[in-house]
Amino acid sequence: MVKESNTSIKKKRKTADGEKEIQTDLYKKVVEFEEKEAVNHDSSQDAKIFFELCQDIREDLQQIHMQKKNGSAKESVFKDLQVDIFIKLCIIKKLNRIDKLKHVAGREALAIEKQKCDSIKLNYQNLVYELQHLVGEIKKCLAFKSKDEDIDLVPFEEFMKDAPKSLTEKFVKYDPEDPEQTHSLRLTRLEWELTQRKNLAQLCKSLIEDQQKLEQDLVEHREKLSALGPLLANVVKATHPLQEHLQISENERRVEHRLASLLPEALYIFYVHIAAYRSVHNIKLEVEVLGDESDALQWKEAAELSDVPNEEESEQEADTQEVEDVVKTKKRRHRKSAIQEVDPLEEKKKRLLKSHPLCVQVTAAIDEKFSLVMKLNYYDKLKIITVISEVNLPSDITANTASEILCGESVLSGLTDDDDDGRECPNPAVSYQLKRAGFTSFTQLVPEIGHPYRWAQRVCGTDFLTQQTNSSQIANSNVETVVKSLFKSLHARYDLAKQMQMLEQNMVSEVPASLDLPPILGSAPSKWSSATYHQFCQAEFTQHQIEEELVSSSDTFYSLRVSRDNAVLEAFVVIKKYYPEVAPIFALCLNFEKKRHHSLNCEDIREIERVINTSWTTGSGKESSWLLAAQVTYLCSCLDMFLETTFPAKFSQKTSFIWSSCGRNRRRPFKYKKMGTGLFTQY
Repeated sequence: MVKESNTSIKKKRKTADGEKEIQTDLYKKVVEFEEKEAVNHDSSQDAKIFFELCQDIREDLQQIHMQKKNGSAKESVFKDLQVDIFIKLCIIKKLNRIDKLKHVAGREALAIEKQKCDSIKLNYQNLVYELQHLVGEIKKCLAFKSKDEDIDLVPFEEFMKDAPKSLTEKFVKYDPEDPEQTHSLRLTRLEWELTQRKNLAQLCKSLIEDQQKLEQDLVEHREKLSALGPLLANVVKATHPLQEHLQISENERRVEHRLASLLPEALYIFYVHIAAYRSVHNIKLEVEVLGDESDALQWKEAAELSDVPNEEESEQEADTQEVEDVVKTKKRRHRKSAIQEVDPLEEKKKRLLKSHPLCVQVTAAIDEKFSLVMKLNYYDKLKIITVISEVNLPSDITANTASEILCGESVLSGLTDDDDDGRECPNPAVSYQLKRAGFTSFTQLVPEIGHPYRWAQRVCGTDFLTQQTNSSQIANSNVETVVKSLFKSLHARYDLAKQMQMLEQNMVSEVPASLDLPPILGSAPSKWSSATYHQFCQAEFTQHQIEEELVSSSDTFYSLRVSRDNAVLEAFVVIKKYYPEVAPIFALCLNFEKKRHHSLNCEDIREIERVINTSWTTGSGKESSWLLAAQVTYLCSCLDMFLETTFPAKFSQKTSFIWSSCGRNRRRPFKYKKMGTGLFTQY
């Protein structure tokens, strides 16, 4: 019985599992069928069926409600309506499932497409990276430069002419487009170059031997000539009576040399080097030693007898002793008068600011009318050289601005260093000496003692940075540089002064015909005057140049006014110390019809500033005579162009152009091309 029961249980389980498998397979088939049906269904048609079914359900429900309300309802009719409603609800549920399946299928298709897109994008990025890598490698290959490329080889024609036939016979039919033949030619030419250089090295060696022989001969001749010195001195001494009779005297030169021997060491080094440079170069440079010889002798004797103390205490004792000696001397001279009190601090100031009795005067001239006179003084206590300058202006320079630009301080400031204006002492110890003497700053002493330029210290053999003093090597390496810079500055400032002279007379100097500059037709300068850095900073249209640090307080500022009818263009002109290496900088503002146009609110004015400030090639030094005039000329033409293209109804056209504006930013034609009578273009 037990076995039968167990077998029956097993049969029941098998039948149950079979039914579940049948049901699962049926469910899967239904789901697969509905998914396929969802793909093929039209959403708009499903929506239409849905609304129709909803409307039918409403009508069936309304019919049931009306029959119940009237009491004429039949149970069979109710059942038919209920069945109909349930069938329609089942259809709605099926439509809902189909819609859900359709959304799921859409999302899956979207995910697949996104994955494809991401894959394509990743492949694209990989290709871009590979492209960049290949481009970089190609650039490296193109930029590769072999060492033999720096060798200056003889030309191909000369090589074929001078080289032996064993090297040139295979290049008679040379094809430049054949890389192998080109490489072979390069190797052959390098081999020929090496052979030539070996021959030249041997020739150089033989020439050096000849030079050494000549040097030995020169030594022998020098020894013979040195023996002639005493004999010639006796001859010169014997000719003194003849020189006096013929009024040929060398007294002035002898006096100058005698005074030069009494100069302090720093000024003597400068005198020797500047005199030697003048004797070698044909320049208009005069050097003189000025001062009283007796005072210089007393100074030299006092310097030789006095012992210079090193410690501060001994220095203070020496100062006190000197003041007491001065007081006693004054008391002896004024015995009959009342006792006069002497301020020790004032006496110390006088001794601190006492210069050597002798000075060196240098006169540099570029023509007979214009010259610069410099006096170099030495202050023993301060250990510095100061320069006092004076300018002899030509008679044709009468304008105030031209006179200002030719002053000595303007010419000598920034001669070798941009920040060397001569108002700060290059010796750091001087500030402590002045503080002890009661001075507040060194700047207040500059008008009295002169400007201690750094270049003046170097030409006298002093360099406070390396703590070298009275060094002939420093002076020798700086004298030529300073003299060249001085004459260059003189020429540049003189040319600039001539242009300013014309501008102050409301005229513009002539510029070379080779420059592509338009003629002045409508606008013209109406005022040129000096300005200050404070006025420049207060102007609204100059703030961007101040923020960009294009100007500084050490620059020279001028004001320019250009007019045409009732339109007035105001401009600040900034001239750097290194003119004409650095072109003058213009800041512009146009006043027209009670409206101000400048670079901060007008793109055209900004474009004019850019053209005027950046369209010049400088560096040769020849442009000093026309650069400012050329900029002003171009500025007048650009103003005409702006007024004629912006306000054509109020200003008649005097310039030639093709388009008044062009491009997306509506650019004005501010570029001038010398084509025919001249034409303005945008590019």
